[in-house]
Amino acid sequence: MTAKPLRLAFIGAGGITSAHSPSFKNHPGLLKLVVVADASAGAARKLAEPFGAAAYDDAERMLGERAGELDGVIITTPHFLHHPQAAAALRRGLPVLVEKPATCTVAELDALMALEKQHGAFVQAGQMQRFGGSERWIKRWLHSEEFGEARLFNVDIYQNIEGYVSNKPEAWILDKAKAGGGVVISVAVHILDLLRFWLEDDFVEVYARGRFDPPFKNGAESMAAVTLSTRKGVVGTLNASYTAARCPYSQRTLLFGTHGTLAQHMDKLGGGYAGSYYLSTDGGQPSPEWKMMYSGWQPVDERFKSEPLEEEWPGEGSFERQLLAFAEGIRRGRALENSLARNRNTIAVIEAIETSLAGGRPVSVA
Repeated sequence: MTAKPLRLAFIGAGGITSAHSPSFKNHPGLLKLVVVADASAGAARKLAEPFGAAAYDDAERMLGERAGELDGVIITTPHFLHHPQAAAALRRGLPVLVEKPATCTVAELDALMALEKQHGAFVQAGQMQRFGGSERWIKRWLHSEEFGEARLFNVDIYQNIEGYVSNKPEAWILDKAKAGGGVVISVAVHILDLLRFWLEDDFVEVYARGRFDPPFKNGAESMAAVTLSTRKGVVGTLNASYTAARCPYSQRTLLFGTHGTLAQHMDKLGGGYAGSYYLSTDGGQPSPEWKMMYSGWQPVDERFKSEPLEEEWPGEGSFERQLLAFAEGIRRGRALENSLARNRNTIAVIEAIETSLAGGRPVSVA
């Protein structure tokens, strides 16, 4: 007997839904969008109509009237709404996929975990980079003898916020009271969580310095430079800026092991979400010649094609794989990837960075 499509709702009809919504068209036998709720009735209708879904301008009213018709909820609203809206869904026994960050604080995340146990539902934290094909292949390589033991990382993530907020003078993302912070919680959350996923490790201490330039307010950082250490003894740095002049979204990664190196650099301006990955390994052998440091680099995409990774959730891109994982989790009754328990250290390290930025001292990660 063929299972019926899972009936899902969007809470939030902003721009990020354009990354999630194609999955409903690509998998009509698995996923069905039945309702959209957004404070803007027009935005809700615009997203709902192509799918024949209902539209609401109030999420609480939608849940009150439609919860019994739903199998799960996708939350894509501003950060400060993630906790109360996820809590409202859990109290009605509905599984939740919530966009990053899952919550603004550890206390909020812990409260949701308590509601999970109380109501028998779950939350999957939306960290889409965990579901990238190259990223999942890289995780396997980082735990091979070619890479060895992780020792050091350096990660950078930049974006110029001006273009994003030019027509939004009261943009919530600029206000720490609504965003939970600045560039770290809104953008650097991607690479911090990805490092944890790759290394199967947690952060234990941070020391952060930053700037708080306009248009950010209420203590939201515009830039941050952070040193971090992990439970397994890996050390590294994070540099993040939301006010990098004329800079599109860009991400850079260097990760050094005892036998290998992973490198990611932006290939071209405006050329994609982030740069391509490259790897190199000494194969556990000495490299006595100077020229050896310039040889042996390979694009990860080439290795990925020649040594494919069996996908748990085959799909078109990371957002689709993430939603397919959520769907399978609904059928099994638990989060299969990035549960709140797994995501906790990601929120905890961000909170520690915010505390360090405010106090100018090293901070242990709760």
